[in-house]
Amino acid sequence: MQSITPNPAQATTLPTTPLALKDIHLPEQITNYPIAYGWWILASLVLLIIVIAIIKFKKSAKRKQVKKQALSQLNNSIEMNNTELISLLKWAAMHYFSRAEIAQLYGNLLHQFLVKKLPEKYQKSFSELSEQAINNQYQAIFQNNVDKDFHQAVRLWLTKALPPKPIIQTQPPIANANIITSSQKPNEGVSS
Repeated sequence: MQSITPNPAQATTLPTTPLALKDIHLPEQITNYPIAYGWWILASLVLLIIVIAIIKFKKSAKRKQVKKQALSQLNNSIEMNNTELISLLKWAAMHYFSRAEIAQLYGNLLHQFLVKKLPEKYQKSFSELSEQAINNQYQAIFQNNVDKDFHQAVRLWLTKALPPKPIIQTQPPIANANIITSSQKPNEGVSS
């Protein structure tokens, strides 16, 4: 058996010129800029929602301002007589409803108007507390009377009826087939 011995000439045949290696470079730091378009859109939407919320809040506060003033006056003047309480009710109502309509109301008509503007669950208690004071407002006996029940009724109406809720029409439009024109007889044009 022959043993293989390494050739000393082969061991020294390594290249004498150094290899052209470069140092290891780390990649550049990744930045958050420029921000992707999706983040700009999200930021715009959030800003828009905040602006809309602020506008709605200011409108709501402005809408409730008269109600707060009336309640403040009611709380500060506990000894208001019935005439002053009715004037306060009419003043507050004129800011939310038609001034021409409310200015001419008095007595039973005013009472009916105020009851109609309340939610149904408060109508009965308001009516019981206020009916006598409103209907008798022009009688000398009741004008300067301080009525605690009427005071409660005014507070109830101011807190529950103001500001009024928008009315949504739920009635469908009338179909043309059911309308009777002046040239038709009452039985014509109406299908059974």
